[in-house]
Amino acid sequence: MEPAGQVAKPDPNPPVSAIAQQQMHPNLAVASQLVAAGSFLDAEIVLTAILQERPDSAQAEFLLGVVYLKTQRAARALPLLQASLASGQAFTGRTHVEHFMGWANYQLGELDEAKRAFQSHVAAVPTADDSYYGLAVIALDEDRVGDAQQALERALELVGSSPRRVRDRAKILARLGDIEFRADRIEPAVSLFEESLELYSDHVEVWGKLARALDRLGRADAAEAARVKQSAVQVRVDARGRGEAE
Repeated sequence: MEPAGQVAKPDPNPPVSAIAQQQMHPNLAVASQLVAAGSFLDAEIVLTAILQERPDSAQAEFLLGVVYLKTQRAARALPLLQASLASGQAFTGRTHVEHFMGWANYQLGELDEAKRAFQSHVAAVPTADDSYYGLAVIALDEDRVGDAQQALERALELVGSSPRRVRDRAKILARLGDIEFRADRIEPAVSLFEESLELYSDHVEVWGKLARALDRLGRADAAEAARVKQSAVQVRVDARGRGEAE
């Protein structure tokens, strides 16, 4: 993951010819590709340079906001995302700005603002599965379990069974497992955690959830095996992170 109160919204996906010339910069396409590839440090360097030359480029503000959000700097991301939307400019990705605003607000603990942003995004983009997921996460935080279940089921339906979306499907299944665990339905919770890990085995937190659920069932050996696996995955994930940083 436009705000309520915005009026006279421009086309969220205009042709390039409709974008004002002063918003354009030859390196915007490069920056966009870097963000899509997860090369956030390089993207930040390029986008910072673009904004020094074109401080009125809403697309550069949007992309830099995404970079800050993806690198856990929500307090810096949110003003940029808000500015890109308030500019009134048309730019590629404008229709999804509120999705990222939702996650920025969530990271900052502003749950009401996050909820409004996600709700506005799914109203504009009914297939926005990750904004439904965001609404589910908020609902769980607020102990609105029924709302969370409904949002997760909608997200799961939208993600489907595409091999390209296995990680997204896995995280939704894990959250559905959380709901079962919370309701003291431990065996269904174990099944959902196991299904999640079959799809994406590097989710450290879900191995821990599985271990706790197995403990509740009195399956001590299986719980210990899950914790051993959790530790091994944590080492692998940490090593991969260090490699990316280097």
